[in-house]
Amino acid sequence: MNSVINQFTTRAETYSASANWISDIKLIQEHIAAALPRTDGTVLELCCGTGMVGRNFAAAGWNVCGIDLTRGMAEEANRFYPCICSPAEQVPFLDEAFDAVVLRQAYFLLDNGQKVLEQAHRVLKPDGVFVLGQTVPFSAADSPWLEHIHRTKQAQLKEFFTEESLKEQLEQKFFRVREVRRMSVQENITRWLAAAPELSLEKRAEVSSLILNSPEPYHSLHKVKEVAGEVLEDWNWVIFSAEKK
Repeated sequence: MNSVINQFTTRAETYSASANWISDIKLIQEHIAAALPRTDGTVLELCCGTGMVGRNFAAAGWNVCGIDLTRGMAEEANRFYPCICSPAEQVPFLDEAFDAVVLRQAYFLLDNGQKVLEQAHRVLKPDGVFVLGQTVPFSAADSPWLEHIHRTKQAQLKEFFTEESLKEQLEQKFFRVREVRRMSVQENITRWLAAAPELSLEKRAEVSSLILNSPEPYHSLHKVKEVAGEVLEDWNWVIFSAEKK
C-alpha cells in the first residue's frame, strides 16, 4: 500500500494529463452510460485519482463523492466534489448510501480486490449499479506480451486481468454482470512514460522498446506505430455494469 501511495503522490499534480485515457471524454461517457437506466442520483468514485470521472458524473447531474488512498490525489479531486483520503477497503460511508459506485483502472493495483468489492456491495442501494472499467488484452493472442509489458512498467501490479478473469472476480461473490461495454483508446506511450517519474530512464526505454518492437499479433492488434519520434498504440477497455447478488 505504501508503495502505491508513494508512486501516486509524486504524480498528483501532473496525473490528469499523463495519459490519454484519463481525460478521454468518450471513455468517460461510456462509464456514465454504464450506470443507465439511471441518469442521476448519488455516485461514489473509488480510487478516484484526480476525479476526472466524478467531475463528469457531476456535470451530468449526479451527486458525487470520492475516496482515494493518496492525499494529493484526494485533495485535487476535492476541488470538484467532496473527496476523502481513505483506502478502498475501508469505505467511510453508511450501508446502501449510493445509487452507483464506479472504479476505473485501479482494480489491478488493489491489495484485496474482493474486500473492495464487498465494500462497494455494502454501500450500494439494492437496485444500484457497480461500474468497473479496466484495460485488458484484446484477445488471448496479445495477452502474454501485454502482461510482460505491464509487469515491466508497473511494479505495484497485483494481478494481471483479462476480460474473462475480471468478470469472474466480479461474480465470485458480490455481483452479477448485466452488461459489458468495450472500446479502444489510442495512447501516447512516450508521453505516458515521461509522466512516470518513478521509472528510471533505462526502464522507460525498456518499456518503449517492448511496445515498439512487439511481436505479432500484439503489434497489429494494438496498432503500434511511431509518429514524430513518439510511440503510439491502442489500449483495449472493458466496462462492466454489475448488479448486486
